[in-house]
Amino acid sequence: MWAVTGWAAATWLRLTLALAAAIGVLWLVLGTGSGWFWAAVLGAALIEYRATRALAAEWGAEARYSWWWTR
Repeated sequence: MWAVTGWAAATWLRLTLALAAAIGVLWLVLGTGSGWFWAAVLGAALIEYRATRALAAEWGAEARYSWWWTR
């Protein structure tokens, strides 16, 4: 149970931190007055949303075939 859950949580955390770091760098370089910055924020939010849904689906698929889910 914890192997799959830990993998999903670690993957989500790495992705979230990478996106946050990229947005932070863009914030320092472009500032909040730039349209490119807000486009990047919107893109990062979309990536985060899609990745979270994909990880949840992957976790659910693994959980269905694991012994601890059927108890």
